[in-house]
Amino acid sequence: MTQTPLHTEAVSAHLPSADVLAQLLAAEAVLACLTGRAPLRLETVRLGAGGVTYAATPDPRAMRSNRGLLDEVVMTALAPGVAAELLGVASPTPGRDPRALLADALTEPEELATLDAYLLVLKGRARAALRRAWAEVQVVAAGLREYGVLDAQAVGHRVACAQGIRGTLLN
Repeated sequence: MTQTPLHTEAVSAHLPSADVLAQLLAAEAVLACLTGRAPLRLETVRLGAGGVTYAATPDPRAMRSNRGLLDEVVMTALAPGVAAELLGVASPTPGRDPRALLADALTEPEELATLDAYLLVLKGRARAALRRAWAEVQVVAAGLREYGVLDAQAVGHRVACAQGIRGTLLN
């Protein structure tokens, strides 16, 4: 039985199962895939050691000058933790630290003073984005469970398939 994002049991203190880990990694991969921005270009998603790997590292200077880029990079880094909350499980250690990404890009003392509030807003936006794209997350997670590793093209293909199915069913 696949867990839904509306799962409300208490957060488990145990390590996530392969099924749950696949969903957490898929959540990050799907948000990265949906943005198409350079620092979020996937190389691979690996079930197990490695997790989600990207083609580039986010540049704090670029994120300072482009608030949309900053928001998307941080929301993608928040995705595994947000997905864990939606599933009611403990979150494994994230790949990219959302707090550090945000702190590196903010330079004004007034902005740094609101870092926690800014993270909370981005977490809410990431939650909403994941709820909208949960079908894509499940399709990518199924691919991860089957193959253990997916490259960027395979993730993109699965996201497009899930979107096509949803479009067909809703029309």
